[in-house]
Amino acid sequence: MAIGFEIDPQKCTECERCMAVCSLLKFQKVLIRQASISVERNWPEIPVIRVCRFDDCEGQPCITACPVAAISKQDGIVRINREACIGCGLCVQVCPEQAIWMDGENNAYKCDFCGGDPACVKECVTGALSLKGG
Repeated sequence: MAIGFEIDPQKCTECERCMAVCSLLKFQKVLIRQASISVERNWPEIPVIRVCRFDDCEGQPCITACPVAAISKQDGIVRINREACIGCGLCVQVCPEQAIWMDGENNAYKCDFCGGDPACVKECVTGALSLKGG
């Protein structure tokens, strides 16, 4: 089974529930601007949903851009070893989805697919987010 998201931005209502549940799971409080998924409001046009696309990302340029090998693909999920990250930001610059962010401690972070059971997909009541092949 492929690992990744199917995204239908036309179904997105910009409610930001996906961002809220992501930040709640990762930070134990709602900090939607620190979520590993981003919904860029664009009303009346269709919103832009930014999240790591894993196997839809051609060649995973973040992996090759990292000078300290802090980014790797494990079981189909691109992961960042935050302890190895030196905060250079090269991965942020090369991410075609603009889905890697720097935290307050200057470490890169991104979606880790919640270990294979992404909370954002379960929280998305409109079906804008679903599991690839699901």
